[in-house]
Amino acid sequence: MSKIEFKQHRTKYDDYLDEMADNPSVYGTPDSILLKMVKEAGFKPIAITTMMCEETFVFKGDKEASEAAKMFLPEGWWYGLGGFWKDWDEYLIQMGEHDTEDAPTVYWLDPNFAPKK
Repeated sequence: MSKIEFKQHRTKYDDYLDEMADNPSVYGTPDSILLKMVKEAGFKPIAITTMMCEETFVFKGDKEASEAAKMFLPEGWWYGLGGFWKDWDEYLIQMGEHDTEDAPTVYWLDPNFAPKK
């Protein structure tokens, strides 16, 4: 990332922090400000949720998740689909939310990857 790109990215990140302070209800939802930035950067997450108070982004594969993480860390958690399911199940069990209505909502941005009911 060049200095100019970094400065632009940093400005967007500062805007993100300001917007989150003004509108925290969009955190971890399809209206997420960070999700908008991720998409603008050319990434295509297939789902968004929250885990341990962190916006959590799910991608088809680990490579795209890793590339997005490099750009946006320290914000968010970044998963390929396989790793997400493993950690998601562990997280819900540890939080006592497995198979309950208290579990955070996973918003499937690409319904082709949503679990079949």
